[in-house]
Amino acid sequence: MHSRLIVMARFFSQKRWAIWLFYGVLTLVYFLVLGQKFIANWQPPTWMIAPIMAFGSFVAGSTFLGGGSVAFPALTKIYSFEPVIAKSFSLAIQSVGMTSASLYIFTRVRGWPMGFMALYLLGATLGLLFSIGYLEAQIPPLDIRISFTLFLLCFLAVYLLTSNIHNISSDTHLENNARDVSLTMFCGIFGGMVSGLLGSGADLVGFTLLVFYFRIEIRRAIQTSVVLMAATSILGIVIQYLIRGIDPQVVDLWYVAAPVVLFGAPLGAVLCRYLSKRFLVLFICLIVAAEVVSTIMLVPIDRSRLVYFLLAAMTFIGLLAAFRILALQKHGSTDT
Repeated sequence: MHSRLIVMARFFSQKRWAIWLFYGVLTLVYFLVLGQKFIANWQPPTWMIAPIMAFGSFVAGSTFLGGGSVAFPALTKIYSFEPVIAKSFSLAIQSVGMTSASLYIFTRVRGWPMGFMALYLLGATLGLLFSIGYLEAQIPPLDIRISFTLFLLCFLAVYLLTSNIHNISSDTHLENNARDVSLTMFCGIFGGMVSGLLGSGADLVGFTLLVFYFRIEIRRAIQTSVVLMAATSILGIVIQYLIRGIDPQVVDLWYVAAPVVLFGAPLGAVLCRYLSKRFLVLFICLIVAAEVVSTIMLVPIDRSRLVYFLLAAMTFIGLLAAFRILALQKHGSTDT
């Protein structure tokens, strides 16, 4: 642990301080332009979103979960907001925090899979349009809250299973064949649909595709998923604004949380480079466990609808099985 602290100290003492100076300038500009809005909304209970999203932005930068994994349950369980407001806030705040983390990541990583990312984001845009424009109004709010918990729980299983994947690489081999293209497009659409309902999801689906099918090294997959979610969040909040506008409550919360996540997310991205895999696994497990326990304790579950949630989980398991089969065909029987 002491050696890791030394490495991190050296990191901040090098010329990379320039990127943090850039973030400082952005924060200064924010307070010059929107400082009065920040002060006006810094009152109970709105101000509590700042420390909550300080933690959420760290999660966004250091894991594949995204800041929405903290923002959505915080707004629905602590503030008692409707899921549609929690989703909108998740997209709005991630458009700042995860974009901030992405800027840092882009200064440190080379050789981005631009073809894969462009195709995935095209699918995510279609999924967002369908989800925000139609699907959102068809699903009861209670089902959306429970679906969020189930979604995180399923992807915890994904993360735990990644330790059994071998023959990993740092490159995304998106070949110009029907399978790679159609699978990337399908996952983009699915990730966009989930993000349009829950405020996050494009990063989780993208992470699963990158690790299970393309066999990308886990940290590189996390970095790519952060960038995917940043772009999806921007697209999502723009689509939300164009279709039905942004709720004033979302805007008020955004004023308070935006300067916090501006720094918090890239700090999470920094720490992701130095934290051990074991610590990250434990960290993610604790986040998901807190979400599951709080849902059981606070959210009334209609037992008559359990069959629908069971079907959703089985569908997800089926998708993972399909990924496994396709990956075996792509990389050979020595994988997984």
